[in-house]
Amino acid sequence: MDVSVAEAAQALGVSPRRVRALAEAGEISARRVGRAWVIDLDPRLPPRLPARRLSARSAWAVLGLGQEGLSRSERQRARKRQERLADLLPQALARRAEVHHLIAHPAALRRVEGDSRIVLGGVSAAAHHGADVIAVDRVEGYVRTDDLDDVRTAYALRPPRDGDSANVVLRVPAPAWPFPEGERYAPPVVVAADLREAGDERSIRAARGLLA
Repeated sequence: MDVSVAEAAQALGVSPRRVRALAEAGEISARRVGRAWVIDLDPRLPPRLPARRLSARSAWAVLGLGQEGLSRSERQRARKRQERLADLLPQALARRAEVHHLIAHPAALRRVEGDSRIVLGGVSAAAHHGADVIAVDRVEGYVRTDDLDDVRTAYALRPPRDGDSANVVLRVPAPAWPFPEGERYAPPVVVAADLREAGDERSIRAARGLLA
């Protein structure tokens, strides 16, 4: 449910300034309409401030990966969070990977997408899992720390500048590589997490479909 900053502040019991700060930091679900913020509060849930971000290891455990070495209590907490995964704010899982926004020449995009060192995620894997969202002019995926520099060099990837919009998003998982060897597409739940972070309405709708 879309509400104003003032309405969100009253529901959350904080000042409007605090709400705007949370929106600008991506700590609550919000979007800009002109110069104003519109806050998305779920009417099915009691209003609350965002929970802290999970550690990288906990985030991957919630996503059903990287659970090796977890204690019994940690696994139990992960299962409880999995049951309400759709209610977790996107930033709760943000520490699972370091995100690199990059620019590739359009002619190189399909070669980036086909690189076996990259496990495709986000919009690049959404259609594979039946989600109703696709972006032919953008590549998203996960890459190992040791491969990041080689991939950037191989396709002349560079950071955005002068108002450029990134057309390649590479995520470097922490603390360890969570995917099985030879995997080409991230699992649906991981793709949903990627899509929720994108923040646009179509991606969020597709993420909800995957989580459902």
